Amino acid sequence: MTRIIKPVLELGPAFEGWVSPAVRVGNLVFLAGLIGTDPGTGKVVQGTEAQIRRIFDNIDLVLRAHGSELQHVVRLTMYFTDRPRQWPILDRIRRELFPKDPPATTGVGITLLEQGAEVELEAIAIVPD
Repeated sequence: MTRIIKPVLELGPAFEGWVSPAVRVGNLVFLAGLIGTDPGTGKVVQGTEAQIRRIFDNIDLVLRAHGSELQHVVRLTMYFTDRPRQWPILDRIRRELFPKDPPATTGVGITLLEQGAEVELEAIAIVPD
């Protein structure tokens, strides 16, 4: 199968250089872990909810570059620096974005993320026929 890696210029300076935000193989798109960076500044937005919403927006940008979109996510892995506080916020937003047939989800508590981010998400999505 062919591997397709596309730059996603809309993600801004945070993804310039060697980082591949996603790789498409067949009808699957495997996204790297994304934090809540603002595409215009490359800096992490402030606040847990704002970071989570920005991450989902960034995921959607990457997926659209590969022929998919957020609604086609089938797997999420969520990394938290303060899981007891952050999980309810992320779960509320996840339920809002995926009201029917939510993706398989794993949440992992960790101690540190890049740029002082609070949450990081990685995803797998399908590209519909």
